[in-house]
Amino acid sequence: MSSPRTSKDKPAKPARAVPGAKVSRGVDKVASDAGMTGKDKANFIKAMMEGVKPKAAAPAAPKPRAGKSGAAKGEKPVTVEILRRIPAPVKVSTPSNKESDEALKFASLIEAKVAGGDLGALTPEAVQALMAALCKLYAANVDAGNKYPVVSSRMAITGTDSMILCGALLKAVDLQVFELGMWQSWSGL
Repeated sequence: MSSPRTSKDKPAKPARAVPGAKVSRGVDKVASDAGMTGKDKANFIKAMMEGVKPKAAAPAAPKPRAGKSGAAKGEKPVTVEILRRIPAPVKVSTPSNKESDEALKFASLIEAKVAGGDLGALTPEAVQALMAALCKLYAANVDAGNKYPVVSSRMAITGTDSMILCGALLKAVDLQVFELGMWQSWSGL
C-alpha cells in the first residue's frame, strides 16, 4: 500500500517562457505609494485625468525617503501609453418638440415604476414595440450622420443593463458577438 503523495514529494516545475512575451523588471515588487509625496500624488492624478502622450517617458521617480531603498541601478524609466480613450458624454442641445417632451415624461414614469419594483408597468408587447421603434430611430439617425451617445451619461444605465440588452438584441436578430465585432471594425462605428 503506497502513501498518498504530497506537494513535498513532487518537484516544482520551472515556469516556461511564452514566446514574444516581454519580461519587465521588478515584477515581484508590489506597487505602493510609500515613496510618493502629496505633490507627487496630485501630479499623478492630474496626469491621469489629462491623459499622457503616447510613449512619453514618465518623470523621474521621486527620491526615496530616508531609510527606503531606491530603484535598482540601470533600471529604465517607466513609459505610459494610452491604449484607448473613452470620450466624455456629450450633452446634445436640440430644440424641444411635443413628441420629445412626451417621451421624456414617459421615460421618467417608467424609471419611477422600475425603481418602485413595478416590473409589470408595461406588457412585454409594449416593451418590444418601444424597443424596436427606438432601435430603428437611433440607427436611422446614425445613418443620417446625427451621431450622439445612445444614453445621456455613463451613469444612466449599468454595464449589466447594457450587456443584457445587447445580448438580447443580438439574439433577436440571430447575430453573434463575433459578427458585431467584425461589423464594427469594417464600418468604423
